[in-house]
Amino acid sequence: MRTTHSIRNITIMLVSQIILALLGFFSRKVFLDTLGIEYLGLSSLLTNVLAMLALAESGIGMSIIYQLYKPLAVGNHRKVIALIQLYKRAYLLLAVLVLLLSLSLLPFLPMLMNDTEPIPYLTVIFLLFVARNMVSYLNAHKWSLIQADQRGYVLLRIDLIFQMITTFIKVFILIWTANFILYLVVELIMLIIQQLVNGSIVRKRYPYIHTKKKYSLDSETKTSLIRNVKALLLHNIGGFLIFGTDHILISSFISVATVGLYSIYTLILQQVTGLANNIIHSVSASIGNLIATEDSEKNYAIFKTIFLIIFFIYSISVVLLFNVIEPFISWWVGAEYLLETTVLIVILLNFYLTGMKAAIAIFKKTAGLFVQDQYAPIIEGGINLIISLILVQYIGLMGVFIGTTFATLLTVFWTQPVIVYKHVFKRSVFSYFISYSRFGLLTIFMCSLTNFVCQFFIEGYDLMSLISRALICLTLSVLIYGLVFLRTPEMVMLIQLVKKIRGGKALFIQSNSM
Repeated sequence: MRTTHSIRNITIMLVSQIILALLGFFSRKVFLDTLGIEYLGLSSLLTNVLAMLALAESGIGMSIIYQLYKPLAVGNHRKVIALIQLYKRAYLLLAVLVLLLSLSLLPFLPMLMNDTEPIPYLTVIFLLFVARNMVSYLNAHKWSLIQADQRGYVLLRIDLIFQMITTFIKVFILIWTANFILYLVVELIMLIIQQLVNGSIVRKRYPYIHTKKKYSLDSETKTSLIRNVKALLLHNIGGFLIFGTDHILISSFISVATVGLYSIYTLILQQVTGLANNIIHSVSASIGNLIATEDSEKNYAIFKTIFLIIFFIYSISVVLLFNVIEPFISWWVGAEYLLETTVLIVILLNFYLTGMKAAIAIFKKTAGLFVQDQYAPIIEGGINLIISLILVQYIGLMGVFIGTTFATLLTVFWTQPVIVYKHVFKRSVFSYFISYSRFGLLTIFMCSLTNFVCQFFIEGYDLMSLISRALICLTLSVLIYGLVFLRTPEMVMLIQLVKKIRGGKALFIQSNSM
């Protein structure tokens, strides 16, 4: 049953991601043509600034979802209600706190923008971004319940419909008026309607959570929650210092327009990351159940297969992006929106390092290992911020991204695997780094090979040359990786999984034959 839900989650997420990616590229093109690169940079900057303020809620959601796995599995409605009531109270309090923090930041906004003309109605624009953040808190507790119950696909279908409608309306507004404020108002109204619809769906599926009776948690659960929330808060603060400060540094030391250029690249990278995250997050609840019910050998076998899947996704993505992203941007929005190729290489390196942590990270989170390395992300974020602040003043944009690279390699790159291998798999972590090194060398080799072939056979940046480049990268990657990994136990398990899915007998985690 858990695998059936996982596969359903994956299928709907993948379809949604592809549709939304196409809509995203279309709407971003219209946005650039009507409003320009400065407004695109402003949008990205404000999103990151508000993400910084939202750190106040960091850890609560993940901790409660982790606590919900078991009571949902055994039908302990009393504990589910107690957790949801706590979540709702916490988010109402945090919504007020984030609102106050947001308003206090308003006078300092101009200081974050370097070398840019004053943007009209900046206060109104910022408040609309703040309002959008507040609305997201309305049904956060209900989302956590349906996600922990592996029914996320139910809301994904609704989300896809609303995203499509909202995108078409916003595009029409841009073409008709080129008014950024009206664009944001429409987005806010549609988000409010979507939240109300989602809340109604969850209310019908879990009617028992709607009670006026107050339930309290046992002391053991409270202690566990407090410990995990504190640890996750440190993790998320560190995560923001790594990924959330880039836009602020670029805007402060270079320009808001450069933030806009970078956001064009991040839009493309986010689509790929979204596909990978949807796959791994769809099975995260099943992995949480697996860790609780299976031995370390079974856990390790599943991990190696997931690690191989993640490698295929991110390695092939890097190979494809290395050869296609610059021609694609030139064809899509114009060559004037390109960054230097050396900057692209560092961006892709960080993209690969971040993506390859996914398998370890999901096992770590679902096993509840939040405390063991709670200070590592803070150290990582501090290293990133210090190196980036120094280098951005000497080598510009590349300095911001090199700071991220060094910070990752010096901290979580090795701390997370050590913790998971010790506490979940109960074995030496040495084999992980051997596999990781082999994966890295294969990725570098494939980037070099495909780039040589593409440069030799293909000229120009038109649509047909783009398609040809993509086909060369995909074909060579699939063929070579297939030959390299064909007889490995991980590939055998993956092939068995695919056969069972096609036969309607998907039993990925439950199958004893694996």
